[in-house]
Amino acid sequence: MNLGALGFLAGRTLRRNPPRTLLVLAGLAVTGALLLDMTMLAHGLETSLGAVLGRIGFAIRVLPKGALPFAGDEEIQGAGRLAAAIAKQPGVTAAVPAVATNVYVGPARGGGARFTSFVFAVPGGGTGAYALLDGRDLPADGTTPAGRMPGVVINPNMARLDGVRLGDTLMLSAVPARGLASVAVSRAFRVVGIADFYVDLAAQRSLSMAARDLRALQGRPSDAASLILVRLRDPGRAAEVARWIAAQDPRVDALSNTAFLSRLATRLTYFSQFSLILGALAVAVSFLLITAIVTLSVGERLGEIAMLRAVGFTRGRIAGLVVLEGVTLGLASLPGTFALGLAIARYLDAILRQAPGLPVDLHFFVLTAAAAGRTLGLVVATAALAGVYPAAVASRTAVAATLHAEVLS
Repeated sequence: MNLGALGFLAGRTLRRNPPRTLLVLAGLAVTGALLLDMTMLAHGLETSLGAVLGRIGFAIRVLPKGALPFAGDEEIQGAGRLAAAIAKQPGVTAAVPAVATNVYVGPARGGGARFTSFVFAVPGGGTGAYALLDGRDLPADGTTPAGRMPGVVINPNMARLDGVRLGDTLMLSAVPARGLASVAVSRAFRVVGIADFYVDLAAQRSLSMAARDLRALQGRPSDAASLILVRLRDPGRAAEVARWIAAQDPRVDALSNTAFLSRLATRLTYFSQFSLILGALAVAVSFLLITAIVTLSVGERLGEIAMLRAVGFTRGRIAGLVVLEGVTLGLASLPGTFALGLAIARYLDAILRQAPGLPVDLHFFVLTAAAAGRTLGLVVATAALAGVYPAAVASRTAVAATLHAEVLS
């Protein structure tokens, strides 16, 4: 008998008791949804950050050795010279030394309170370190014509939360209070553009200015940077170029996007462990549920199984039929698994993303082809294994004794 005929018999068996089958499918959908969500959570942040890094377009990040970007105050000394050397390498289209820190923003005229803003300072406009939404970019060479006010590009949060508009004048300082002005420079800047800053926090104020303007504001040397962003003509050469950069300067780590995500993954192992534990629990519950319901079904129709054996079904075919019943249950639960799993993931992701310090572009639960395929494979494999015990029971049915008992009953 072919697989189609076995499938027909398995489906007919499950349709014998629709209420019971529907309850089992509902239970499997719940456990399957938990499994799907844990599969999505295991690598969700890495996948989400990888998508953001791909959108930014820089293939390599050069950081102070042992640090992740913006994790501290470490800087690369002589970053301008190192960036210039990197830019000369074949296939490198840009090497952008950037400074990441905080400044304090206040209105040009007194009366308003100062607020903190993250600043991402670059050599000049056109680097692609942010996406311009309105207005114009900073000067490409990072210089301000004589007699003109230096410019800044702000993010939409500053425009929305603080009412800052294009053309407004802001007073920027490296210190939080006006009473400390004697130890730090305070300068006026004009808002020239509004831009989308990648991996901004939910309510973070961000701005960009020329690196030389920031260094003048801080009163610090101008040839240091928090990181260097490297863009390649062929991103496939990122690992090769990163090795060359690391060999040139032992004070830095040069990380391709893949290496960056791998390093990040070592700091997110608790997500994988948490997902593994709950995912294993979901698989165990599904296994027990399918085993129980298929075993119960086999016990209710031992006479039918004995009849099939009498008309020529081998033990192997009987076992295959019972295992197929378990697999059919698993497959039938998949629509509910994905519908419920995605709904729960969306809700949980919204809760987790409210945590402070999380960039708005990052997500904890990300559905990928790998996550969907892994869930599908685990559901089918669990259903098949769950059918092994009831299949063994069915294949060992004593034909003559069972038929005799059926006649007497």
